[in-house]
Amino acid sequence: MKEVNISDEIKRLIELQELDSEIFSIKRELEAMPEKLREFDNIIKEKEEVFKESEENVKKLELKRKEKEIDLGTKEENIKKLKQQLYQIKTNKEYTVLEKEIQSQKADTSILEEEIIKILDEIDNSKKKVMEYKINFQQEKQHTDSEKKKIEEIKKEKESGLGELESRRREFVINIDNGILKKYEKILYAKDGTALVPILESACSGCNMNLPPQVINEVKIKSDLIFCGNCSRILYALD
Repeated sequence: MKEVNISDEIKRLIELQELDSEIFSIKRELEAMPEKLREFDNIIKEKEEVFKESEENVKKLELKRKEKEIDLGTKEENIKKLKQQLYQIKTNKEYTVLEKEIQSQKADTSILEEEIIKILDEIDNSKKKVMEYKINFQQEKQHTDSEKKKIEEIKKEKESGLGELESRRREFVINIDNGILKKYEKILYAKDGTALVPILESACSGCNMNLPPQVINEVKIKSDLIFCGNCSRILYALD
């Protein structure tokens, strides 16, 4: 059975850790990209909804205007008919009743005309808002499409770089003791990409817990892998 030189293995693990740090960093960036793309899609969706709602509002106002104009036309037609009936009236009483009805109808038409004018103003203002929302939506879409394109380009670059790093890793780990590599990788994935850490100022730089002098000495002796009692990472000395 081949004897394992812990000092050499630690050096290799340090190099491997640097490589894995790059790999994990790129993977995190790639994992974050779909969410970023969804954020852009949500922004566009919100802008489009506001734009579409403003268009619908104009349609509703146009429909309301048409309904009022139909009512107005009906009232005006009624007034014409009532005026024609005036010439057929034979008594003052009937004439007075019909005249009051005509005045009532005229009052209704005046109200309808005012309502139509008000609706026309609302339509005009709403159409201006539609144009504002449309321009805002188009500008935002152009911007987000550009940003999404950049993200897709970065994604391709990152994926290409990740492939190269993983290829280098496969070649590199061939020279590391299999038992040590398994321990390293178990911690690596459990600790989100950091399995090996140096001792800094008598503390584990992974969790900042102070280390007993005996543990520090064992790390410096390099006769075996030494793990932090708190975070379980592999420890090594910088000197």
